[in-house]
Amino acid sequence: MSPPENIVTEPSIAPSTSVPVAHPGVAVERRAALGLRAWLLTAALFLVPLVTYWPATFHDFGLRDDYSNLREAHEEPATVIRFCASHARPIYGWLLQATYGQTDTVQDLQWLRLTSSLLLGAIALVSFRGLRALGWSFGSSLSFAVGFSLIPSAQVIAAWAIGWPYAASALLAFAAFFTVEGALSIGTSVGRGRAVVQWTVAIGLMVVSALIYQPSALFYVVPLAGALIAQRHRTLAQTARWAGMHLGFVVGTLGLAYCVMTLLYATRVFAKSGRIAFEHHWGEKTAWFLQETMPNALSLFVLNDNNHRDHALYFGCAAVVGALLIAGTCVEWRRYGRSRGIVWLTALLGLPVFACAVSLIASERYATYRTILAMSAVLLCFLVASIRALTESWGPGGRRVLAAVVVSIGFFTAQHHVYALIAVPQGNEWQLIMAGAKRVHLEGPRPRIFAIASTPADLSTGTIYHDEFGSLSSNSEWVPKEMFMRAMHDLHPEIANLDSRYDFSSGSKLPIDRRYDVIVDLHRLRQFYTDN
Repeated sequence: MSPPENIVTEPSIAPSTSVPVAHPGVAVERRAALGLRAWLLTAALFLVPLVTYWPATFHDFGLRDDYSNLREAHEEPATVIRFCASHARPIYGWLLQATYGQTDTVQDLQWLRLTSSLLLGAIALVSFRGLRALGWSFGSSLSFAVGFSLIPSAQVIAAWAIGWPYAASALLAFAAFFTVEGALSIGTSVGRGRAVVQWTVAIGLMVVSALIYQPSALFYVVPLAGALIAQRHRTLAQTARWAGMHLGFVVGTLGLAYCVMTLLYATRVFAKSGRIAFEHHWGEKTAWFLQETMPNALSLFVLNDNNHRDHALYFGCAAVVGALLIAGTCVEWRRYGRSRGIVWLTALLGLPVFACAVSLIASERYATYRTILAMSAVLLCFLVASIRALTESWGPGGRRVLAAVVVSIGFFTAQHHVYALIAVPQGNEWQLIMAGAKRVHLEGPRPRIFAIASTPADLSTGTIYHDEFGSLSSNSEWVPKEMFMRAMHDLHPEIANLDSRYDFSSGSKLPIDRRYDVIVDLHRLRQFYTDN
C-alpha cells in the first residue's frame, strides 16, 4: 500500500512548515556559551580550595615530619621510602622522596601545600562531573563538590605538605570506580577484549592507590554511594548484586596490594613495621569507632579537641547532621517505597563503615582526620541528598540561599582552622628556632646550642586535636634538633657538613652545669597564645 499523499516522506522539514529552523550561528553561540560555563565552573571548583587555604599555603612553617623528610630526602634518599614501605606505603614514600628531594627550604614547602589544594580542586571537579553522570542534579553535585573541599579531612591535606599524596590516592580510586563501571557495562562478545583492558586498568589504579595510602583508596566508595542514592531503576536484588561486585572488587584489590607488600617483606626488599597488625579486640574497636571516629566524620564544622572546650558544640553539630540523615532516609522510604528505603538505609549504615575499613581492621586506634577522608565524603553524599529531599518543596531561590549560607560557614570555618590552628602556631615554633639559628656564629670556637623543648602547657592555641590541629611540633625528643638543623641549612646553604660546625642538644630543662652560646627557649610559645 502506498503512503497517503499528504505525508512527507523526505527526511528534511519542508520550508513551508511553521517549525523554526535554528540558524547555524545560534548553535555555535549556544555551544560557546556552554563551553564558557563549563570553564567558569571548572575554575570555580579549583578556586574554592585555593582561596580557602591560600593564607596558610604561603605562610612560612612546617610540621614535624616535614623537617626530617627534607633532611633525609637530600642526605639519606632511601630512608623516606624505606620508612613508608615499612608501613605498606612504598609509592607514598617514593612520591615524598621525589618532591622533598626537589624542595630546598622550609619556605619551599608552600609549593607542596599548593599542590594539595590543586588536587583537592581536581577531586571536587571529578566529583561534580561524576555525580552528574550518575544522575545527580546540578545543584546537588555542586554542593557536594564544594563541601568536600572544606571538610576537616581536606583541611589537614591542604595544610600539611606530606598530605598531597593522600589526595592523589583518592583521585586514583575515584577513577577506578568509573573504569569498573565501564567494564561492567560491556556485555557483548565484541567488547570483551575492551572489558579485560578496563578491568586491568582498574586493578592497577586501585593497587597503586592502596600502596600510596590505604585509607584514601577507599574513596572508591564515594561514587558508589552517589550511584546508590541517585539510581533508582534497579530492583533490590539487582542493587545488591551490583554493589556487591564493586565492594568485592575493592576487597580483592586491597588484598592484592597486601599480598604485594607481604612478598616484598618476605624477600627482604623492605622491613615490616611492628605497627602493621590486625585488630583482635572487636568490642573495644567498635566502641572506639562509635565514640571517636563516627562523631569526627559527622561533625563537619566543629573540630574535636583534646581539651573538651567545644564538646557540646561538637556533638551538637554531629547530632544535627545525624538527624538530617535519618530524616532523609524517612523521606526516601515514604516517597519511593520499601525497597528504596532499604537500599538507602543499608547504604547509609554500611558504606561509611566500609569506607573506614582499613582503620577498623588495623590494630591502631588513632582517629585522625586524614584517615577518615573517604568516610566523611560518603556521609557528605548522604547529607547533601537528604537536604535536597527535605527541601524539595522549596523554590530554587530558597535552596540557593541555604547552599550559600552553608558554604559560607564552611569556607570561613575551614580557613580559620587551617590558618589559626596549624599555620600560625607552627610558624611561631619555626620562627623561634630560626631566631636562635641566626644568633649562631660559626667563626671561632665551636658554638654550643641548647633548645628547651616545649610542653603541652606552652600551646599557643585554645584547641588541640592529636597531631593535626593546634599541636606542637617541638614537644618531642627529636623534632627540635631536626628543626634547628633545617634552620641552619636554610641560613647557610653554601656550607658543606654544616652540622659538624656546632654542637646542639635539647631537653626539658636547661642544664646548670654547662654554658651555652645560644639558648632557644621554646616555652616562649605561650606568649603567642590566642583563644582560637
